[in-house]
Amino acid sequence: MASFPDILGVRLCLKSEDLDQSNIKGKFMNKLSVLTAAAILSVSGAAASFAATIVDNSTTGLYNSGIGNALDNTSAFFPTVGDPTASLASAPDLSAAASSLGNWLTNPSNPGGTWSGSAVSIPQNWTVGTETAIIYEIDAGATGMSNVIASFGVDNGIAVWLNGVFVGGDQAPGGAFPNEYTYALGSLSAGSNYLQILREDHGGGTGYKVSVTGDINVIPLPAGAPLLLTGIAGFAWLRRKTKKA
Repeated sequence: MASFPDILGVRLCLKSEDLDQSNIKGKFMNKLSVLTAAAILSVSGAAASFAATIVDNSTTGLYNSGIGNALDNTSAFFPTVGDPTASLASAPDLSAAASSLGNWLTNPSNPGGTWSGSAVSIPQNWTVGTETAIIYEIDAGATGMSNVIASFGVDNGIAVWLNGVFVGGDQAPGGAFPNEYTYALGSLSAGSNYLQILREDHGGGTGYKVSVTGDINVIPLPAGAPLLLTGIAGFAWLRRKTKKA
């Protein structure tokens, strides 16, 4: 559990030189002042959040290039002829690639199959006419994240899961461009979350763009904490003034 100074983002610490009698008053009071000011700013009790980019094309992840064309013609989403436009209302049947995908939706930290042994750079292009898969691990910290949005560009199709729950999927002719497909992921719980991606291609070329953004939640101090910290600072100031007198 984080201490009050940690929650505020201000760590109250004294270096060895601060303990010298000639320095301790000024330095200790300065640090108390910063801490007290931060406490007063957090007294509103309203939760705060900060926007952040969570995943982009430089983000590493577990990668699976071993699926090959095992899914070809198993459904309309995996064609070998034509260039369809489609949206998935439910998760595609991936049983034909089960040996390659392993337990990627139920045990993403250790999926087995033909996954990379550790997180690697994700290539933006792959072998034409094959499928590949990605697992991004997202650390949502101690307070979780909200308003998480995932945007993709892909040639040709994509299917998306969050923590093993199907989110959506789309495919269309043409190349990959940013924000081609956008999915609202909602909130992420504290700790590790997993974004699972299947990329589909049925010929001509491949391409991939990704951007996942979200708000990092920050919990304010309990209502009584700022008053306590302000009182400590006031007591120290009064004691200092009394000594001077």
